[in-house]
This record gives sequence, C-alpha cells and structure tokens, in this order.
Amino acid sequence: MQGQSPHHPLERSRINTILRDYLSDPIRRRILVITWHTIGIMSAYYLAFLIRFDFVIPYRHLDTFLQTLPVTTLGFLFAFFLFRLYRGIWMYFSLDDILHTSQAILLGTAFNAVMIYFVRGQSFADYPRSAFLSTMLFLLMWETGWRFLIRWFKKHRNLGETEVDTSKRSILIGNSEQVDILLRRRQFIQGSIGEVVAIVTNDVTQQNLTMHGLKISGPISSIGQIALARKATTLVILPPYTGPKEIRAILESCSGAETTPDFRIVPSIDDLATGRLDISVIRKVKIEDLLNREPARFDRKIIADYIRGKSIMITGAGGSIGAEIARQVAAQQPSCIILFEISEFALYTIDQALLKAYPNLHVIAYMGDVRSRNDVQDAIFSAGRIDVVYHAAAYKHVPMIERNASAGFHNNVLGSNNVATVARALGVERMVFISTDKAVRPTSVMGATKRLAERCVLQQPRGQTSFVTVRFGNVLGSSGSVLPLFKRQIEQGGPVTVTTPDTRRYFMTIPEAVELVLMAGIVGEDRQIMVLEMGEPIKIVDLARRLVELSGFVPDKDIQIEFIGLRPGEKEYEELMTEDENVVETPYDKIWVLAKTTDDDQPIELDRIEQLIGEKDHDALRRLIADHVPESYFATTDLPIQERIPSLEE
Repeated sequence: MQGQSPHHPLERSRINTILRDYLSDPIRRRILVITWHTIGIMSAYYLAFLIRFDFVIPYRHLDTFLQTLPVTTLGFLFAFFLFRLYRGIWMYFSLDDILHTSQAILLGTAFNAVMIYFVRGQSFADYPRSAFLSTMLFLLMWETGWRFLIRWFKKHRNLGETEVDTSKRSILIGNSEQVDILLRRRQFIQGSIGEVVAIVTNDVTQQNLTMHGLKISGPISSIGQIALARKATTLVILPPYTGPKEIRAILESCSGAETTPDFRIVPSIDDLATGRLDISVIRKVKIEDLLNREPARFDRKIIADYIRGKSIMITGAGGSIGAEIARQVAAQQPSCIILFEISEFALYTIDQALLKAYPNLHVIAYMGDVRSRNDVQDAIFSAGRIDVVYHAAAYKHVPMIERNASAGFHNNVLGSNNVATVARALGVERMVFISTDKAVRPTSVMGATKRLAERCVLQQPRGQTSFVTVRFGNVLGSSGSVLPLFKRQIEQGGPVTVTTPDTRRYFMTIPEAVELVLMAGIVGEDRQIMVLEMGEPIKIVDLARRLVELSGFVPDKDIQIEFIGLRPGEKEYEELMTEDENVVETPYDKIWVLAKTTDDDQPIELDRIEQLIGEKDHDALRRLIADHVPESYFATTDLPIQERIPSLEE
C-alpha cells in the first residue's frame, strides 16, 4: 500500500495530533519558545553587523560581535521574560500584541546598550552603534512576522477545512467597525452564511470603498436592488442597523425588489467585540425584532428583593405566560416554586427546564385543575405556605370559547374565584391575577369571562391577602397568538388569512410582558387594576406581511393574503379601559393604574353560573353577561346566541 501524501486529510490530521500532543506539555512548549526567541535574537544581531559592514565583517568587529552576543541574547531574553512573551497564543496575534512586543524589544535594546557600555570599559569605541537600531528592527520583524504567518496559516487552513455552502451568498449590513470584526472571524461562521459578496452601509463616507476585498455599497434603502444584482441569498444585519425601524426598511426594500433572501441578525455588539461570535450568535430575524418598543425603565432590583426567599405558586405554569413567569421568578432566588398545571406534558416541560437551569431550587410540580377548589388547596398545602400566587391559568382562544361558553365560564370565572378564595382562606400574602384587554367592553364570551373573573377576585372579602389585577394585550408567540397560525399557513403555501384590513392589536413580547406583570403585581395596591402600556396598536395585516417576508416569500405574489372578516366575538380595535375608567400614571415606566368611577360592587351570581354551566345553557350565560357587564356587546344586542356562534358541525 502506497504511503499517503502529507497533504492528505488523514495524514494532516495525524500531524496536527502529534504536534498538539507534543505542545500540550507546558515545559516542552516553554523550551521550544525560548529556543525560537534565542535563534531570532542571535540572527537579528548577526544580520545587523552584516548590514553595517556590507556583508563583510572585519576581524576586529567580528571579535566585538562574539564578545557582546551573549550579553545581547540574555538581555533580550530577560526583557521578553518580563513582558511574558512566552505566553501568547500566536494564532490570535493582534495589533495590541505588536505594541506589547515592541515595548519588550525596546526595553531589551536599552538594557543591552547599558550592559555593552560597561562590558567594553564604559565606552562604545569600535562598536557599531547602528547595530542597536538594526537589531531592534530585525528582531521586531522576526517576532511579529512569524506570529502573523502562523495566524495567516491558521486562518486559511480553517477556511479551507470549513465547508462553505457555495449556494449561499451573503451581504453584510453594518458599519465598518462591526463588519471588520465579523469578516476577521468568518472562518467560524461561513458555514452558516456562505460566501460574503458585498457590504452595505448608510455611511456615505465609506460607500464605493473596499474592505477585505469587498466593495462597500449603499444606502440601505437600496438593499433590495443590491441583493438582486449580487444574487444574495442571505442578509446579515449588524449594529447599528438592528433596530425595528431599520429592519422594517430592509424588509420593505427587498419586498419592493421582489427578492427573498434569508434575514439574519447579530443583535449584540458585545459578542462581536469580545470575540464570542459563533453561529449561535447569528440568528434569524424574528417578528419580535420589528416591534418598536423600548425596554421599560425601572429598577429591576425591586423585583429581585421582593421575590427572594418567598414561596411562589403559578397557576397555568405550563402556558406561555405562566412558564415565563416561572423562569423569571426562578432567577430571583425564591425559597420554593409550585408549578400548578392541568396539562401533563406542559407541566413536565417547564419542570424539567427549571430543574436544569436551577438544580438547587425547590420546585413542586403539581398536576391540578383550578376548577377544583380541593386541587388548589392541596397544592398550597404541599408547600406548607405560599406567599404569592400568580394566576395565569385561563382559556383565552376567542372563537373556541364562543363555541364552548360553559367551559369558558367554568375555567375563567369559577376557576379564578376558587384560586382567590383559597388564597384568602389560607392567608396568602398576595394574589396577582393575569387579565386581558379583551375584558374591556367585551364582545366575546372569553373577554366577558375575564371581566367577571376580575370582579370575582377584586370582590373577595378584605383580609390579609392583597389582590392585584394586571391587564394587558396580546403577546407574540403565546398559545393564543396569531403567529403560530400564520406560520402554519405560510408553511402550507398560503393563503394567510387576516380578518379585516383595519384590524389592530396591541403586542409585546412574552419576556417584556412578564417582567411588567411582576413589577405591576408588586407595586400595585390591594384591589387595584394595573394596566400595562402597550404602545401603538399594530395592524394584523402588516404583521402578516412582515412574517411572509421573513419566511423568504413576497406577499401577494408567493403567498397570498386573504381577508375573511371578523370571527364571532372579535372586534377590530382592542381597548385597555372604558370611558368611565380613568388611568393614572405610576412612578414605574409603562405601568398605569385604573382609578375607577363606576360601581362594580354588584355580586357575581356564582351559584347561578355553576347551575348554568351544568345545564350548558349558553343563552342564559349570555344574558347573565348582559346583566353583569352592561358595557358589553351582550347588553346591546338581542341577536340569539345560536345565530352568533356557528355550530360545531360547521
């Protein structure tokens, strides 16, 4: 069998393994580095003498060279030792390392000048003083040149070994500083983004110049045409163009040019600057990146101080909101968390997530139903004592609850009353009820049940338990969000169905909503309704178009968008309060409180609701809503419920 070429991958891998094993011993590595420094010093010093005497060193000056060689060698080695040049990783040699090395060589030169002066009888007679400068320059070339050569070799070897998907052509969108850092480390990420074919920026001073052999183009408003001309398959967006406004402009430009690249983002400049850049940092642009929302400005320490050491119970802990509450609460070092959830799989998922992230946290996973007062009571008893209950368990899918009104009443109204009643009876310090903007002037059974649930909670007899309600709008990615539906429709080739061109909703991300819920639940006083500032409402059709674009399609060309009209119980605009409710700003950013002017003291007929649930009398439940929530749609129409809600057979 013939021997393999040293260029063969297996042979090269074996050589790399041998070298790595040899250099893994720090003593061997130190000896090798000192030997390399010594050869460089002696060679630079000898070359300095050769240059000085036109490559023919006279005998008496050769004697001077040999006499001063040991001094010069030891002097530079001593300086290198002081500056610890033996510890550097050569493949990451940088401009800072050049400065560091130059300082070491300069110190060594000064040290040698002093030593040679005394060795030669306090005189530089017959000594070529230009040798100091020449030696310094030649040694700097030796020390930096080899390092850069190894770095270059390592970089291009990695480039050669990394599989580049030639079908991917990327354009980098960013300023020169961030783009430069990315390009310098592209061997780590080129498998993800492929070949870089252009750079785009809004900085007019950089346009039409080149960087790393790539032309810089612009402005960003023309990115669609640039991507089309360069046949780009991926756009990588870097700071400072990662804001919602800039990303929307990029999407609109590409949509206008009818090009459908993959959109990627590097959201953190810190990850670039600190060298932590890898494929995981470059992620797909998400719809959340397009929300024009600034982070809330308040002291997060208030949340940490309140939760630390407390025993917390979360109902609906497996849902999108409940699970995020559990994650954020767990990070604040509570003494115990009870995860209360009816779904076995959802409970298992969040339980395992917390146990993995916080192995020392006391977590109780309790499978129970808020409709059972005994389940709620047993769950609280399982922890001995509960300080705070976050009640997130709810049915919240509007069309589904329209079809199953009795189930909505049972879970949302009676279930919430059960949690509040047990919390008060067992002396829980505080209960925070998660409500919705659909509880305001409700047009759906779901919204009406949440409004009645608010009143069940706030009408609890006064005692040592504080009851706070937090009301907010839609969150992106929750189980009741339109996003999962839109994504499924896009995967199936469309159409994407939107109710009307003017339907608008308030949106925030789940982590932001939960952080505000935690803060509002802490600063809210007993029996208060806290309202989260949701920003400006977003048109659902705009959300659908952006999601189509982020999925790599052109709206109304590749994927059609169809309007299907409002579904039962839906309305075009959501509200966070009615005309007879005054909202008052709190000292905490994006958190408001309702100063109510109406009388909501009319007791909820819980026994009547329980009876009607058992009878599944939807008409009677609808009339009950009209009696108890006079501002609701149900109090202003005589349309029979059978005509409002399509039958299950349909």
